[in-house]
Amino acid sequence: MATSSAPQKMLRALLAPGATLVVVALLAMAGALGSLDRAWFDFLQRQFASRAPVPADTAIVLIDEQSLQAMGKDPFNFRWPWPRGAFAALFAELHRAGAKAIVGDFIFFETSAAEQDALLGAVAAGLPEVTLGSVPGKLGQADQLPVFWPPEFRREHAAFFAGWPRWGSVESAPDADGVIRRYAVNGSLIAASLGREPAAAASPPALLRWRGNLKQLRARGVAVLPAAPFAAAGWSLLEKAAEKSPDLDPAGLVKAIGEEPLPSGEIFGKVRGRTVFVGVNAAGTFDAKATPCGASEPGVIVHWTTYANLVAGDFLREVRPWALGVALLVLVAAIAVIDRGGLGVTKPGLLAGGGAVLALGGSAAAFLGGWWIAPALPVAGAAIGFTAVAVERFRLERARKREIQGWFGSYVSPAVVKQLLHNPDSLKLGGERRELTVYFSDLANFTTLSEKLPAERLVPLVNSVLEDLTEGVLQHGCYLDKYIGDAIMAVFGSPEPIENHALAACRAALDSLRRLAVLNERIEREYGLRLGMRIGINTGDMVVGNVGSEKKRNYTVLGDAVNLASRLEGANKEFGTSILIGPLTAKAVAGLLVTRPVAHLRVKGKAQAVEVHEPIGEPDSLEAPARQFFASYTEGFAAFSTRRFAEAAQAMAAAAALRPGDFLATRYLAEAQRLLAQPPPADWEPVLELHTK
Repeated sequence: MATSSAPQKMLRALLAPGATLVVVALLAMAGALGSLDRAWFDFLQRQFASRAPVPADTAIVLIDEQSLQAMGKDPFNFRWPWPRGAFAALFAELHRAGAKAIVGDFIFFETSAAEQDALLGAVAAGLPEVTLGSVPGKLGQADQLPVFWPPEFRREHAAFFAGWPRWGSVESAPDADGVIRRYAVNGSLIAASLGREPAAAASPPALLRWRGNLKQLRARGVAVLPAAPFAAAGWSLLEKAAEKSPDLDPAGLVKAIGEEPLPSGEIFGKVRGRTVFVGVNAAGTFDAKATPCGASEPGVIVHWTTYANLVAGDFLREVRPWALGVALLVLVAAIAVIDRGGLGVTKPGLLAGGGAVLALGGSAAAFLGGWWIAPALPVAGAAIGFTAVAVERFRLERARKREIQGWFGSYVSPAVVKQLLHNPDSLKLGGERRELTVYFSDLANFTTLSEKLPAERLVPLVNSVLEDLTEGVLQHGCYLDKYIGDAIMAVFGSPEPIENHALAACRAALDSLRRLAVLNERIEREYGLRLGMRIGINTGDMVVGNVGSEKKRNYTVLGDAVNLASRLEGANKEFGTSILIGPLTAKAVAGLLVTRPVAHLRVKGKAQAVEVHEPIGEPDSLEAPARQFFASYTEGFAAFSTRRFAEAAQAMAAAAALRPGDFLATRYLAEAQRLLAQPPPADWEPVLELHTK
């Protein structure tokens, strides 16, 4: 295997972590990591909301659908938005019922009827526990306060506005997805209701620990009450108070309200001594907020949750982003270096998975401890880092496979290498019986050439000849089994199937002869002789598979059909032929190739003779004289085989006249004439027996 330089190794080592950091950075810039962090944050909020304590001294009063329906009937007939006097009545009744503080999540920026504005302004100002909403002014502009508390009103009733502001911002700070997870406490409605800036509130928006949605809060015992009973009772209360203080002086109204007896009824007792958050929760009131615990919750829940966080002191503290970045770098570096010596992904996968689980588990544990650790950065780093390592390992593995295939392709058939790569189980020793065609070839005159040439010239020559001849057989789809010196053994039909493997083998043999003829031009010119080739081909059942030992094995074929092919290769010397094929091969190519019978041959070690043929070529490649020659020869061979020696001699004489140099025609002519003159015994068979391999 080619070795890599130190810079290349370093570059490869930095490839996976570098790619990881780039991809993570792109995801962060695109906002994908923020989306994942927010989803995980909301999941933790929902899972652990019930673990966060709820303050016992609070109540939530809502102008809900029930309240709108109740106040829309006689004797009130109010439509939304209610007249300002209805809000004044609501606040007055909560005061009479003993509310410790009244936090109104309302903004009154537009004027209404003068009497109504004056009534609400006076009541809200005279009740010191009432805090109302405002909106911070834009750059260079004053804050927007309730319209009924203009500067002159506040100056005239300065005693009610001395000290801490009676209003606070109701603006929320939703994240990019519109969900409210943070609250800017400084200058807020909650800070104003407390009469101080809470020490626990940081300057930037604080990360809230949610207690649940409205339904869950009810289930946990938080008093969630409709506003209608308070507004209805407060309306008659204000009528009496206004009669006692017709000038709507805040002090006089409050005094008159205080002179009325405490209201009776269970619902009124649920606000006594408590901080009451008043808001709206009805269609058309346009105060629905998306929270981690619910897609649509009344906006007052945000203020109540902030109050609960302040009371319990459990705002979530955030781990700084740079710490997460350090964790990411450590994790990516660890994934990159572990198991760097191998091609496996198990260890990096375990490390990446463990890192992701640790990040998520650590984030959940930290959440319970009051910390928020955003896990998307290390989790994404682990996932992308592992992916980068896996891709790099896959690339290296493919490169190594290609390298191995290149190595062994010189020794083993590429088809077998491909099979082994796709199916390693095929390496096991064993085989199966199949009908295949086996091919043996050997160079003639090679001994003479080897005696003339030194080894340093002989080997390159043999290699160049074998390379060209090998390319010829491989082009016809064979599996190159082995080289035996200057001989080639190939199998057609395995491991890759061929529709007519016998035909492919014969065409490969004919192609090899043509290639050798071209090579001989150079060999004769450089070395003064020409090489010949003997090829034996046979088709039949044989065992194909891995043969050998556990230490060394070979994918090859075994059986009588293989042995016959080997014998046929050597038998060419007896008949002056270059290619001999067995009977099943001849049958498989009949009509597709021109062949001629050569002999009924009994090879060494076999009792039964077989008819062997010589393939000549494609039918359309023969000219008329050649077709006439083979017709006469075939007729003469058939006559000879059936003891019709006179007819055989006549036909072979005609064939020999057409092609005087043909060894077989001349031989069969002489033999037919001899047997015609001296007839053989009755048990004579036209069989040639070979006693050598």
